Formats: sequence, C-alpha cells, structure tokens
Amino acid sequence: MWLVNRNHPLSELTTPDFREMMRFANPEAEAALWVSNTSVSTFVMRLFRSIRPQVIDTLSGSVSKIHVSFDGWTTKGGKRGFFGVVAHFADAAGIIRDLPIDLPELAGAHTGEAIAKAISTTLSAYGITSDRLGYFVLDNATNNDTAIAALAREYEFESAHRRLRCSCHTLNLIGQAIIFGTNKDAYGNTQEQYNTEEQYMREWRKDGPIGVLVDVINYIKTPQQYELFRGYQRLANNNLPAEGRLKVLEPVKPVVTRWNSYYAAFERATKLQAAYNLYAEHHINRVILEDAHAAQRNNKRPDAPNWMRSTGLRAADWAVIAEYQDCLEPLKYATKRLEGRSKDGKYGAIYEVIPVFEYVLSKLEARARPFEHVDFNAHAEAPEDHLNVNLRAAWSKANDYYNKLDDSPAYYAAVCLHPYYKNYCDVAWADKADWLTSANASFQQLWAAYKPQQARQRYTTAPSSNNIDEAIIAILSRNNDREAPLDEFERWKTQEPQWTQEQYNADGNPVQYWIQLLPKYPHLAQFAIDIMTIPASSSDCERLFSELGDLLEPKRRALGSELLAALQLVRS
Repeated sequence: MWLVNRNHPLSELTTPDFREMMRFANPEAEAALWVSNTSVSTFVMRLFRSIRPQVIDTLSGSVSKIHVSFDGWTTKGGKRGFFGVVAHFADAAGIIRDLPIDLPELAGAHTGEAIAKAISTTLSAYGITSDRLGYFVLDNATNNDTAIAALAREYEFESAHRRLRCSCHTLNLIGQAIIFGTNKDAYGNTQEQYNTEEQYMREWRKDGPIGVLVDVINYIKTPQQYELFRGYQRLANNNLPAEGRLKVLEPVKPVVTRWNSYYAAFERATKLQAAYNLYAEHHINRVILEDAHAAQRNNKRPDAPNWMRSTGLRAADWAVIAEYQDCLEPLKYATKRLEGRSKDGKYGAIYEVIPVFEYVLSKLEARARPFEHVDFNAHAEAPEDHLNVNLRAAWSKANDYYNKLDDSPAYYAAVCLHPYYKNYCDVAWADKADWLTSANASFQQLWAAYKPQQARQRYTTAPSSNNIDEAIIAILSRNNDREAPLDEFERWKTQEPQWTQEQYNADGNPVQYWIQLLPKYPHLAQFAIDIMTIPASSSDCERLFSELGDLLEPKRRALGSELLAALQLVRS
C-alpha cells in the first residue's frame, strides 16, 4: 500500500536497487518480493475487487439516502478525461461519510447524456436504487443540468428538487466578480456609456493597483528574482525593531480561476509591503537608467513590463489593495464554513447554505452602501468607481445563486429541521411573509413524501331527537371521534428545545440527534436524516482530482483507466 499512498512507480519492487536494499535489511524479505512488473497491478486490482463488495454493504447499511457529487477532470494536455463520483451518507452510528466510489474515464464530448450514462452505470454497480438515491450536488455547468434531467427520467424524481449547486463554486464566482467585475449591468451607466465604462474597467484591471501588484508578484519566477526579493525582505526588516521583524517568506502567486488565491496573495503582499516597494523600486530605477542609456544612443527602449515604467505601488494603491482584501474576507470565512465537513456533519452541510449566503449578501450590501449617492464624475477628486462596479457585480452573482435556492425545498428544509437553526427563517424573514408562505408550501410538499397519511375524519350523525341534551352530546362527540394524528414536524418544532450555541459548538451532531429521536418522531426523523446528510459543496471531487493529479505524476500517465481508478479508490 505504501507504493500507492506515496505515489511510487508500481515497478519499484522489482528494481535492482530496491531489492538490494531489502536484501541488506533481511534476505528472507528480499526472497519474498514479487518479481514481475505486473504483480503490484494485479494485487491492486484484486484488492479493489475485494473492497468493492464491502463498499456496497456499507452503502446498503446507511441510515440516510445516498447523495452524489461528481465532477469532470482532464489530464494535462487534455488527452484523458475522468469523472470523479463521491457518495455522501450517514452510517448507523450517525457518522457522515464522504466516500469516493468511482472514477470512470469519459471518452468524447462530456455531454449531459454521456455524463448521465456514466453516473447511471456507477449507481447500478453499487446497488444505489431509486428509493435509496438522494440529491446531486454539482457545479453550475449546463451539461450537469442535462445530466440530472436524464437521470430524473430514469430514476423518476423531480430534477429541479434534486439538482443542487455547489456553494463553494458559487463563492468562487462571487470572489472573481469582486476582483474582475465583468457584469455590464453593474456599471450603472446608460447604454451609450457601456463601451467607455468597459474600456475603463479593462484598463483599470490591467494597470490599476491590483493589476500592478499581480504583475510584480508574477515577475518573481526565477532563482535570481526570488533571491532578490528575499534580500529586500531582509533590508526591510533592518528598519524595524527586533520584536516587529518578519520571517522571510515566499510570495503567494494568484491563480486566475481561484479568487482565494488572490486573497492569499493580497494578504501576503500587504504583510510584506515594504519589501515589495523596495523590489519594485529597484526594477523601476533600473529601467529608468536603461531607458536613458538607450535614448542617449538613439536606440529603441528595452522591453520591460508596464509596471517598471510606472510609479510602482504608492500608499493610495496599497489602500485600494487592502480595501479589496477586506471585501474578499467574508468569502474566506464563508468558504471555510461550507467546504470542509467533519464526521459529525458540522459545517460543510446543506443547512449552512442559507445562513451563510445571507451573511455574504449582507456584507456585500454594507460594503456597497457608502457608494449609493456618490457622483463619480462630479470632479477630478471624486473617487474611482471600480470597487462600486465590482461589488455590484459580486452582489448580483450572489443574489442569482440565492434566488436559485428556491428551486429546491431541500435548502429551507435543512434549516427548519436543524435543532440549532429551526427558527432561523421565521426570524430572519419575519418581514417577508410571502417568502415564508412559499417556502413552507414547498417544505410541506417535501414532507408529504415521508409523513403518514392522515386517517379520514369521521363524524357521528346527530340523532333525530327532541331531547336537547342528546343533540348537544352528539355534536360534541364529533371532536372525540377525530382520528387525525398530530403532525410530527409541528410537534417537534413547538415541543423540543432549540439547541443553544454552546450545544451546537460542542458536540452538535444533527444526524445523531435525529437518530435518537427516531422512536419519538419516526417519519420526521428519517426525513431530517436524509436532508442533514446532503453536503453544501462538491469539494470532495476537487480533492479527489488533486490526488489524482499526483497519482499520474511522474511516470503513470499511461496507466489504464480501470487500474487508475482502482489505485485512487483503494487509497481513498
């Protein structure tokens, strides 16, 4: 197993050096080693085939429905495409399990129909039938919509209810909107001014404080530049008192597709602001001298990045960077809250989505509020509107996702059924009666699939009698003849105490909570367990692909898809 876990070549056991090392340690151990290059592969496949029935048994023993997340991944160069499939459920002890179960290679176009076929094959292989199948948590790709629609026809469920969106993927889009702000509707300009505003924003992204900082960071990419930057960190430290000196650190490089990498880059840069200023000043002064030298000889100016012919990053520029960092900070907390899931199900679960996104929206609104009455064109000293534009774009993206939560009643149900959040929506939406009415109607539709049918109410026909007392008794007895049981949800909501924050932070496992309540609320508890086990994101797929990328390096790119899947799933 250490070959698999440490990403060593599968043929390593047969190499002369390894066998000599084992012979030195223990000649008997060396004699017991496999001699064939295919022995490890054969063993892994045999191990995988022996584990799969155990996985199927584990899935069949789950106390919840089995929810699924999947995502596509392409190898470097785009030659091979895989789909990671992760099952999410609770075992009999109420422990949340996020288990990778398949890694099919998908040839050809990743159409919704092709994805649906691959997922259906996986579900069948693991015995996940329609009555055991729960919800799908996926990113916003349109082919996922098509895939779920196809699976809905096959497994007979309502696709809009079961197709949930990865909350962390949406947070990433919101973060990118804050940084890049490409939503034209956020400009707040007339149609005739769109092109001018778009050109301004394009130039600002390139040559504004953020663009300059990113260019400076990305210029540090050779051993010489790294050492130069370290030297300026040491020089900057010399100007600080001993207790305020910083550790010499590497720059954090931002990745275009990940807003959190920009946040980390800004955070590191503001910490090393003095060193960055010295580093940039060094290159700016060097280019000034080189340009002057070229001018004296009537030569063409040497090539240099734009920032080396600028004023660098001034105090006002660093203030802008710090402001963007502050705007991104709520997303950092939100992502941590939604992407990671412990065994007790706390955080990273669906019941966190509505409260967290209301927090994000409120923070974006608070940030944008000071700009509401600003005339950015009033005079030369008026503030620039880039942050206002980007905040509006980010709010629009967050609000779009928030509104889509209405597509599935599972989000609202998860909040209502959590012992800590049970009254959250009633309080947060107290001034939005129409929201509550609509959400409660959808909740009741979902709850109806679990709760027992109420018995038909029976009434006693009043006898034809002149006796007044007998007539009155006949009417009053109707109340005693009613056989409709109390609704479990209303009984739980009104009679069971709400968790305190201390209970929630201590050992608040909502799945175990509902398992304990199964005898008292058998139908509601099963409903709650099925909902509470839904993850808030498909981050487990990303982690799977990160490990898969390591597995394929450096000498495993030619591995067959079945062996590759076995290697990854065995170590998962």
